[in-house]
Amino acid sequence: MRRIAAVLAIVVGFGLIGFTIVEQVFSRSQDAQTIADHYRGLMSADGLRDLSRGFAAVQAAGGELGTKALPRLQQSLAMDDAQFAAYVAREMPHVAQFDAQAPGIVNLVGPVIAQMQAERADYATADSIPAGFLPLSSAPWLFVAIGGALIAVGAFALARPGTAASVALAVVGLGIFLAPLVLGIPGKVDAAVRVTAIGRTGLAPATAQKAVAATNLFDGMVADVRSKLEPALAPTLDRQARATEGHQQFARTFPTLAAFADEWVRSTSAKSHALSDSQVTLGATFANADRIPLEPIPWMFIIPGFVIAALAGSTLLPSRRSARAAAPAVNPGAATA
Repeated sequence: MRRIAAVLAIVVGFGLIGFTIVEQVFSRSQDAQTIADHYRGLMSADGLRDLSRGFAAVQAAGGELGTKALPRLQQSLAMDDAQFAAYVAREMPHVAQFDAQAPGIVNLVGPVIAQMQAERADYATADSIPAGFLPLSSAPWLFVAIGGALIAVGAFALARPGTAASVALAVVGLGIFLAPLVLGIPGKVDAAVRVTAIGRTGLAPATAQKAVAATNLFDGMVADVRSKLEPALAPTLDRQARATEGHQQFARTFPTLAAFADEWVRSTSAKSHALSDSQVTLGATFANADRIPLEPIPWMFIIPGFVIAALAGSTLLPSRRSARAAAPAVNPGAATA
């Protein structure tokens, strides 16, 4: 049993090292670490709350634009629907574009945000692979170190069979069996598998390009609101207030739209561009990280570790050792007499 355990330890050790090299775990785990570091803030409770609020602000501003501001302008211009549509398309093309594309953006982004919120706990769990005090990029070094330890212990057991070899095999086997269970690696890997499904959607090239286009669309809409819609609506506002307060009167009349435009220019635009640009630039990074075969990894340690510990431990059982000690020695001379 000791010899079988020793050979198995060597085979498993070389297997772990080979897996690390063949599956390019060094580069892929580093890319996974890059993704985790970049989106950790976004996937936090505060980050998702800000994202949801920003998305709700876009929806609310679009609602006020379509149901109050534009109808008021149409009424003041005394145009029918066809005339007004042509006017908006000509004078405020970004507003017209926003009006046409906003429903599709809502249908795309809304479910993604909901899924991100649902997977926030999974993200935090997966972010602690292999342990909270070790980054994910340390995983391949652990694989190689454990593989080397198995090879060394197995070789020692073959070269010097005995109780010490059995103890070493049992301890190492038990360690690689228990460590993933104690650290909760199977559950963390399951969480990582679920989280990567979000990444496959959010960091897909098509989605990234749509995110960039949506951010540019909001830029254009806000620019048209501030430079074209607001002046066009000025004659419909209170004349005295218009003369003395200008933008403040527009903000009081259309508070949601004005607040969104101001906040967009102040900070949201820059944040949105940073997020959408990252979806483009990190797409290839995520694709490489996503090639790590996550599901079998915990069991590459748990199952062999249990078998090695069991085989080596069986040679240390008192009944087996007593039986060997009690076995009568064969006297060659008596056998030939």
